[in-house]
Amino acid sequence: MTLSTANQAYIFLATVYAGLLLGLIYDVYRAFRMITKPGKVLLAVFDLFFWILAALFSFYMFFKVNDGEIRLYAYLGLALGWGLYILTVGSLVVKFLVKAYRIVSNIFLWPIRMTVKGVKWIGGKIPVRKDIEDEEGNTLKQ
Repeated sequence: MTLSTANQAYIFLATVYAGLLLGLIYDVYRAFRMITKPGKVLLAVFDLFFWILAALFSFYMFFKVNDGEIRLYAYLGLALGWGLYILTVGSLVVKFLVKAYRIVSNIFLWPIRMTVKGVKWIGGKIPVRKDIEDEEGNTLKQ
């Protein structure tokens, strides 16, 4: 099928946009990894899951935009979009997501921490009676 230059430009820009979205999704995944710190096996599973989702997203986008035709400039657009995203705002987004998570989790966990501290403080004020046993097993009261 012959494509017009305008249609090819549309496909290229759509793939650049898809690359930007893939970069954003990858940064959300990177922030998730920084927050949860999974082990090596779980990390490998998460990585595999991400790349499967990225491939499915890319194939879906190629199918919607280009009727499933695979063209080199479409892959270049995808790579260019991802590269532009990583070089411009990628690291800022990860830092923002991690910081936002910490702020939100601190806001939600603050009442729980205060309750635990209060219970510990009250528990420290209650006198505890200790019974001591002698060598023969008799309980001595203090």
